[in-house]
Amino acid sequence: MKFAFLVVFFAAVACAKSTRESGKSVNARPMSAVKAGDCVEARRRAAAEPGLAVDQLPAVLKQTPLFVPTPPSVQAKMDKKGMSVKVDVVVDTLGKAVMSTFKVRETSDPWFPKNLKALMPWWTFSPAQLAGCKVERIYKFSASAKPKASP
Repeated sequence: MKFAFLVVFFAAVACAKSTRESGKSVNARPMSAVKAGDCVEARRRAAAEPGLAVDQLPAVLKQTPLFVPTPPSVQAKMDKKGMSVKVDVVVDTLGKAVMSTFKVRETSDPWFPKNLKALMPWWTFSPAQLAGCKVERIYKFSASAKPKASP
């Protein structure tokens, strides 16, 4: 039963997070506009400028599989202290995570990013878009859970 809760929790947090982040990029450096449909230029600029503003950030479309069963020791730690995990991964123009770019920004237990690294290659993403063209961009995943209340 604990595993089912964890699955639903991670799915809900990931979907909510990707929905919030799938809007316009706000912390990017301004550059001159790319003409609509000029995909060669859009991809060139996106590759050259990691901070370039895009029209749409990558978002998760399908999270299958959702989870790997949580080991009892990790579950006990999570119940007692809560958990958090933040990772970055580049999503390519086909909507797949480029796992060689997988980077852990923060974690409360090494099991969480290890779990995500095993799952993300199976997920499907909508790629970022610039001037109507699909471009590679970093997807920022984060999830957290508060500790369980003591009875």
